[in-house]
Amino acid sequence: MDTSPRPSAPRLTCRRALPERFLIPAVHLFDPQHGVDLAGDLLVEEGVIAALGERVALPTGVDVLDDLAGCSVFPGFVDPHVHLRTPGHEYKEDLASGSLAAAAGGYVAVVAMANTDPVVDCGPVAAWVLDRAETDAVIRVGQVGAISRGLKGEELAEMRELADAGVVAFSDDGRPVSDADLLLHALRYARGTGRALLLHLENSSLSLDGIMHEGRWSARLGLRGIPAACESGPLAHELELVRYVDAEGERLAATRREAEDQAAGGPVAGGPVREDAPDGDPVPGGTALGAARATVPLVHFQHLSAADSVRLVRRAKEEGLPVTAEATPHHLLLTDERLAGFDQNLKVNPPLRSAADRDALVAALAEGTIDCVATDHAPHAPQEKEVPIEDALFGTTGLETAFAALYTGLVLTGGLPLGRLIEAMSAGPCRVLGLAEPRLALGAPADFCVVDLGETWKVSTAGFRGKGRNCAFLGQTLTGRVRLTVVDGARRFARARGEV
Repeated sequence: MDTSPRPSAPRLTCRRALPERFLIPAVHLFDPQHGVDLAGDLLVEEGVIAALGERVALPTGVDVLDDLAGCSVFPGFVDPHVHLRTPGHEYKEDLASGSLAAAAGGYVAVVAMANTDPVVDCGPVAAWVLDRAETDAVIRVGQVGAISRGLKGEELAEMRELADAGVVAFSDDGRPVSDADLLLHALRYARGTGRALLLHLENSSLSLDGIMHEGRWSARLGLRGIPAACESGPLAHELELVRYVDAEGERLAATRREAEDQAAGGPVAGGPVREDAPDGDPVPGGTALGAARATVPLVHFQHLSAADSVRLVRRAKEEGLPVTAEATPHHLLLTDERLAGFDQNLKVNPPLRSAADRDALVAALAEGTIDCVATDHAPHAPQEKEVPIEDALFGTTGLETAFAALYTGLVLTGGLPLGRLIEAMSAGPCRVLGLAEPRLALGAPADFCVVDLGETWKVSTAGFRGKGRNCAFLGQTLTGRVRLTVVDGARRFARARGEV
């Protein structure tokens, strides 16, 4: 195992824009994770928040965005799980279109998965994608590196080389890492890089040819089902490996402390240090979103869908294991009953599950067992979705509808406090990835979104900025619309009131 000093920090990048000078008057400034909840104005200058609060003085030559008065300002959203399809599948999405879709949804940063063509399994490919993002993307893009070469699950990818190229984390998303020995070695290597493993949970022998959740509705519709055990079974297995590696790390750390005590002639100040944070240093952050604020987990479980999975993660956290988890808007809001219309846009992996599973996910998000919201934004071309449901590819888009769908379906119905939703879409993903959190604070980088919480709109393909049209929420009427997204003090997306 490589024991040399840690690789360079994760790299998140986008097209540069000149910082602007503007004031947003009479808004609700709400940053629950950092204790901001007030009515007032927000002034942006030189890429940072220059002033916020009541009666902010207006410097000369500053644009006043009066049309945004009455809106809410939130710290920018961060998505730890998107598919931007670059390289190789740009006909579905690309860095320009995907980042614009993200900006339209209030995101200031997204992290792209590695299941591209070629797979992002080596440093040069990762560096190429990030260089392209620096030219094409309107909001910050980070890249995930593959765990295994070619996502084949047979041998480790060049994990250290990928880390040196600036990947944010490692994942074979879209495919499970079924080989326990390979996963064990991946956990050990990832621990030394300060990056988490983002794990896709699936027993491929159980999900084979499955279309939807196995239950009453799959039987009624005559569609092959995918049981919840297809997810919870691998999760239990992976937790055993996490438990083993975590204990191994504690033993190594104890041995190191004992050696240091002997060398220093006494106990080392500062107490225990986790093995996944060598030398006690914080995990390095990206060049964007500032320095990291917390140690990343060993493992982050992607797109949980089942109540049994929630119970396993809850117990693991109570045990103190270094794990986190995410859920998507479609799993938090929709159920398998919706497949009665054979809507191909609702064919997702993992599948939409029962109402009991959905309720368990919402409760877990509210209590913090689920750490963050991720869209799993998976755009496809029409010819890949507009076919019989058995032949349609899995996946739905989500970047442009995530906040509005969750605000409408959970916050307005009383199922989730607005503050918890903002935290799960902004600070939560950053804590998982080891990035600093966007915040509404004097002198902080101006990375935020402005949302009209009173605007009602109907989801239609006519208003999409991304290439994908396969949205699970098409035709639904939602409340809450992103009007402005700002990154590094520059307006990256702006929508007039009532604009499609």
